[in-house]
Amino acid sequence: MDTQTPHPPRSPRDYAAAILAEPSRERRNALLEACPAEWRDLVREHVQAAFAKVKAYRDHKAGRAQLARQKPPAAPRRDALHKPSNYTRSAPEVGNAHLSALRAAVAHPQGTPHA
Repeated sequence: MDTQTPHPPRSPRDYAAAILAEPSRERRNALLEACPAEWRDLVREHVQAAFAKVKAYRDHKAGRAQLARQKPPAAPRRDALHKPSNYTRSAPEVGNAHLSALRAAVAHPQGTPHA
């Protein structure tokens, strides 16, 4: 909370901030006329730049709200494939058979020394 009394505008930015804070158009015009003549163009530039940013932000928010109301596009449909997938290579029996064949190829016959 600000306990100090507000000071009158002392710079072009102060005048621009006061104009931007004012809700009524007549009061904004009166504040612009009250600023010193040598600062008026600079104050007008500051106010126009700030209003442009506010307008861009409002447009951005409106666009986001409109996009949020839209349904997302449907996922593309694939053609119905009625053939079952070939799972014979991933069957456990096939894998176990291959492992036993590898073990047999590597294993030494019973009773022979391992060198």
